[in-house]
Amino acid sequence: MEFDQYWGVTTIDIERQGWQVQEHYAHYFWFQYLRFSPSYLLARKARTTGLSAQEKKSLPKDFSKVLATYDLLGDVHNTVFRLWWLRNGYEVFGVPQEQPTVKAIALVDSEIKPKKTDLALFEQYLQDTHKQGLEGKNLALSIPLSQPIKDSLAQVKAFLEANKPAKEVAPKKIKPKLSLLGQRFNSNALMKGLGLLMFKAAFPQMEHWRLGVVAKLSDSYSPALNHMAPRAAKDAIEAGDRILMGKITYRSLDKYQKIAENAARGKFPCSDPVDMPEYDWKSLNTLYEKNIQWEERELERVLSKKAKQKA
Repeated sequence: MEFDQYWGVTTIDIERQGWQVQEHYAHYFWFQYLRFSPSYLLARKARTTGLSAQEKKSLPKDFSKVLATYDLLGDVHNTVFRLWWLRNGYEVFGVPQEQPTVKAIALVDSEIKPKKTDLALFEQYLQDTHKQGLEGKNLALSIPLSQPIKDSLAQVKAFLEANKPAKEVAPKKIKPKLSLLGQRFNSNALMKGLGLLMFKAAFPQMEHWRLGVVAKLSDSYSPALNHMAPRAAKDAIEAGDRILMGKITYRSLDKYQKIAENAARGKFPCSDPVDMPEYDWKSLNTLYEKNIQWEERELERVLSKKAKQKA
């Protein structure tokens, strides 16, 4: 697998046979926001090493929803988005092919002895159809390619009419296990929010106005302020800008924490009120840094393998 294919954030170029899904860049943000959800981190511990007595006491009231989401989406650490998508994305955000279509199972030539592979193809088709349980009844026909297409169509139509069910049943509508909330998303806002959570985790004691500047939350105040400036403002204007930037950051932090927590409950993007455990920014940052270190080692491994293949 090429490096850019392995590490890319888009999955639109990959397919999984038998499944259909409308891939969206918002799925990538869902994956990333889960990394900054303390509830999701607790679910990870619950499903791996187990929770301590103290952690069990601090669980949110709806923790069962978080566990259900974790069981669907799995660990979002020590992996890259594309691999996570292949492992979890299709079966969670997609559906099995639900619209029955005419399929070419095998080409039979009377002059050539039937191969075992031809029989295997037909057997596999029967097994897949039964396993998916989506197509209902099917009519298997042998259509000679030596006669005019017009005649074949007429004969096929006659067979279809003769085997027409007494009552036509619309294909069963299957919904994905999880779906994005809405159709249009503000990627710029989601990116800024993710950056804010990352900086907050890395510098939990940093003043809110400085976090807002680093995360570039405001097109007006972020460029006007220097997050490395001394504690004391140089004048009343800067002091006022810091206060306003701090208020913007406070509201934004609350919003994007809720988005991360709702993501852990199978809702994204959603900033509805939610029962959040206390944010342990140090633990979230430690886990995130470990993930970055894993990615660096994995990147080195992939590039080394690629170099050996070219050698």
